[in-house]
Amino acid sequence: MYVSRTEIDTARLSPPTLCLALQDLHERGYVILENALPVSWVHDMRLAFDEALLKLVDGKPPQAHGGGSPPMIPPFLDPLIIEHPMAVQIVEASMGEGVFSYLPYGCNTAWPGSPVQWIHRDSKHLFPEVPYALPPATLVVNIPLVDFTLENGCTELWPGSHLIVDTDPDIISDPYTRWSEEKASLLPSVRTVMPAGSVVVRDMRVLHRGMPNRTNIIRSMIALVYFRRFHRLPSDIPCADLSGVWDGLSERARMLYRYSNCPGPDRVKKS
Repeated sequence: MYVSRTEIDTARLSPPTLCLALQDLHERGYVILENALPVSWVHDMRLAFDEALLKLVDGKPPQAHGGGSPPMIPPFLDPLIIEHPMAVQIVEASMGEGVFSYLPYGCNTAWPGSPVQWIHRDSKHLFPEVPYALPPATLVVNIPLVDFTLENGCTELWPGSHLIVDTDPDIISDPYTRWSEEKASLLPSVRTVMPAGSVVVRDMRVLHRGMPNRTNIIRSMIALVYFRRFHRLPSDIPCADLSGVWDGLSERARMLYRYSNCPGPDRVKKS
């Protein structure tokens, strides 16, 4: 989706653009705002992330799809990451005010030599026993740090698959369960070819998979999960200790990350 220079400068989507973004999100299950971030910012952030990710694997990149969380210190707490204004605007318009996220966030990485991933969802339907899809309860915001191409493993998505109600009991209990290639082949898919610095908002129920990275470049993408207000933070998510940086976060960021593991009185008050 095209984002105007005015919208980038004001860090806010116009009402017509927001309407189109929400239409894409609700009908296709995702929306891509291309070139939403400055090229120089993306370049510097990519170098910082590459260094942090290589430390996580002790300098020995696995030939696989992986994740990892950078340390919650500058530059990884940049407001353009943890509270990107246009992304949050879409998230709040879709799921209402009071949404929240958690820190540390993730970084989806296709290391050089990574193979094709299995087809899966990142989240199941909120009420899987209901025979129709409800509005989104979780959304993920992605920021690619390199150009996503067919060569370096841009993600494959199945548009509209978030509206498919699962009947397989294994998939209902665990959304990461592999969808069969035969079943998925009956549905049209797309590859997310997009420039670095785009911003993606995706319904976590959309079927997708990582594709092979046939280059020698680390293909990384920032990933932040947002929840509707009625959710509780899953107990199995290891939250970061933000006590050293909490006071430096904006009021909006404190609200978004109010359930993160920070002992500050502001977080307790707003939870």
